Parts: sequence; structure tokens; C-alpha cells
Amino acid sequence: MILFSCSPPAVPETRPDKLAKSLCTCTGPLLALNKQAQTNTDSLAFRNIALEFEKTRDCVDKLGIQPEDRVALDIALVAHCPELAKQKDLLSELLGEAGM
Repeated sequence: MILFSCSPPAVPETRPDKLAKSLCTCTGPLLALNKQAQTNTDSLAFRNIALEFEKTRDCVDKLGIQPEDRVALDIALVAHCPELAKQKDLLSELLGEAGM
């Protein structure tokens, strides 16, 4: 007996796509606080951003992103996390890249 399916086979998610989605999850709260700080300039807002930045950096470190992942990751971020893709300086800092 042969079975046919009308739906196309599921394409496995690539490493860059998985990393981009995970990175977006890690950075979501930090990006939200940064956006709030644009209208609220009290010291508590900046202190909260500093705390959230450290949490975000820890989360990003656990993802195990390698330098060779960066080109494909940048492409995947445009599709999966456009807000973060626009923040090149923040992304470089979170990934521990110097001189970018």
C-alpha cells in the first residue's frame, strides 16, 4: 500500500534560523526597556536596562553562537527578529565582538 500526501515535506529548521529565534527571545525584554527609556529618562529606567543587559548577555552566551555563525545569523535575524537586526551595535556587543 502506497500513501501520498498533498502537503509538501516539512523543511528542517536551519541552525541560523534556530539561533535567530532564540536570540530574539533573549533580547526581547532588553529591546522593550530600551524603547521605554526613550520616553522615560529617570535613573531607575537605566538601572533596569543595565540589569536586563546582563541577563540578556548570559542568555546569549548560553546559545553558543560562533563567529562562523554570524553571516547566516544576520540574514536569519532580518526574517525572524527585524528589530534586533537593526541594532548592529547592540548585537555586536552581546556577541562579544570587538571593533565592529
